[in-house]
Amino acid sequence: MRSATCLFAVVCVCACRIIAFPSAAPGDDEWLPINPADLALKDNPASPGSHAMILYRQEFTDASNAASTEYYRVKIFTEEGKQQGDVEIPFVKGRDTIEDIRARTVRPDGTVIPFTGQVFEKEIVKAGGIKVLEKTFTMPDVQPGCIIEYKYKVQRDRDFFWNVGWSVQQDLFTREADFSIHPPGGAFAPATFAHTVGLGQPVKPEKQKNGDYTLVVHNIPGLPEEDYMLPKEMLRGRVEFIFKPATSSPQTSEEYWKQTDKKINDSVENYVNRKGALQQIVAAATTSSDSPEAKLRKLYARVQTIRNLSYEDRTNQEWKRQKIQENNNVEDVLKRNYGYTREINDVFIGLARAAGFEANQVLIAPRDQRFFFPNFQDVSELDDDVVLVKLAGQNLFLDPSAKFYPFGILPWNETGVTGLLINKEGGQFIDIPFPKSSDAVTERHATLQLGEDGSLSGTLEVHFIGARACALRSDERTDDEAGRKKDIGKEIKSWLPAAAKFDITGISGWDDSSAPLVVSGDLTISDYATSAGNRILLPFTPFIAPEPRSFQTATRVNDIYFHFPYQQRDDVSISLPPNYRIETLPQNLPNLASGAIQYTITPVKQASSLEVKRTFDVQGVMFPASAYSAIRQVFGLVKTGDDEQAVLQSAASAHQN
Repeated sequence: MRSATCLFAVVCVCACRIIAFPSAAPGDDEWLPINPADLALKDNPASPGSHAMILYRQEFTDASNAASTEYYRVKIFTEEGKQQGDVEIPFVKGRDTIEDIRARTVRPDGTVIPFTGQVFEKEIVKAGGIKVLEKTFTMPDVQPGCIIEYKYKVQRDRDFFWNVGWSVQQDLFTREADFSIHPPGGAFAPATFAHTVGLGQPVKPEKQKNGDYTLVVHNIPGLPEEDYMLPKEMLRGRVEFIFKPATSSPQTSEEYWKQTDKKINDSVENYVNRKGALQQIVAAATTSSDSPEAKLRKLYARVQTIRNLSYEDRTNQEWKRQKIQENNNVEDVLKRNYGYTREINDVFIGLARAAGFEANQVLIAPRDQRFFFPNFQDVSELDDDVVLVKLAGQNLFLDPSAKFYPFGILPWNETGVTGLLINKEGGQFIDIPFPKSSDAVTERHATLQLGEDGSLSGTLEVHFIGARACALRSDERTDDEAGRKKDIGKEIKSWLPAAAKFDITGISGWDDSSAPLVVSGDLTISDYATSAGNRILLPFTPFIAPEPRSFQTATRVNDIYFHFPYQQRDDVSISLPPNYRIETLPQNLPNLASGAIQYTITPVKQASSLEVKRTFDVQGVMFPASAYSAIRQVFGLVKTGDDEQAVLQSAASAHQN
């Protein structure tokens, strides 16, 4: 469901049996009765001025069958609120299916209009080999005063066990919501624990006689959507369930992690303890004259030649046809030349140790998916890993299983997090630092010609460097050349005016993860410059920074979040029309040479051209909402600089003057 900004209200949460409404599964044709007072409702009394609100929501999760059912009842108040009739249900391709969709619109007079239209599917996110899709449909005849209702089932892959949680907070204000979960059953059923995140006060689901857990909540404020914010699923007020063996005795957090660490360390030691096979690889891949860093780089490169099965989306039948076998140790991985992400990193740990380095596994929770809470005592949150190697007494974090990332560069979601260091001592956490902005650079080189009619044409060459190139290679790895051109062309066009046309003529650097990814193309922009009598007003740069557009409102609720520090370096050369010269350039241009966000723009006047050099450097990742006013001012200066213009005058006019 699309978001609508709601005013915050006091949260009232209570745990009790579900008695307000009878259970209604999304597959049922019956709908819950509607209170006439809700049809007559003109506004949300708890959050006046809302465009829409959730009157009632119900969610039931069957953890044993990896399925959940969802039911929404939404009141529409305004014209803007009508967009709630465009329903979007996200799901992960290959993991989830959306089934049994039912929907209807109820007019203020009680007339019911069933949904009989089509359900479409579209891709919304493609990153790291994971595709997030949406089932979308449009409710019939949605008008202010209407109530819309829809229900559906989410079925996850039953071959795996999935973490379970309730997203209590939604984009819209929620008046009431009922949640229930049926935990895994059977003779060896685990114990169930619940933790509350982001609801402002503890929430405790109540266990029922049949073993289910239930919760009723009231008056939950909506989550405002703002650009450059943490993923909503990390910010939402929610309840997370953790399943542990029923025989487990209570432990302190320190005891839990110490014990867990030692168990995992024993497993890792057993998996990598193949000294003979590892030493043979070290001898073949390195020489005695290699420096320690050179040796480590060669071993990293050797490990990256192993086929990473985690990057491949195949069925069990396809694996069987390829005779994919389970690896029992690093020697199996090396012999068969395939393995999953953690197995490949374990090979690197073994090789590094065989070469004389201290190397250990570090388990992490990637920061594009979740925050890590050690007090939850849930090791399943740490579902990613990197390798810590000691090099010249310094900590070096590496991930050779990240196929498109060269030595020294981690995927951004593995940086800036706290991880569990796996060693025999047990229970030690370690911080993985954020990267530097110079690790993710975009260079844009434009050589352009200005026409007397104000049009601009020429060539544009973009260099994606470091982590920027790595992320593109990873995201586009399953696409062919046409798909790559389409996706990268779309990104480049987002930097340019709406009238711009950019045709890619070449892309190089796909196969070398340590080299820049270079995209070349032809750029044309009609009506780029503006005529003013005998003069032409020429904008400094054709590039439109997206950041200033995202920080225009006077206030902000959420913290500001950039995925990683990054740099932009622009060099724009514009040849002037014949018989035109630069008359004036603006003075006192913005110059932010220090601080977490830096910016410079420098025009250079040539005899027949204008050259503009621009740098933009975001060195931070997270900025508190309390700093919004200062951040907004910075991006206002960036927009001011980018919007500056040179004044051109015709030679004939200058001679007359």
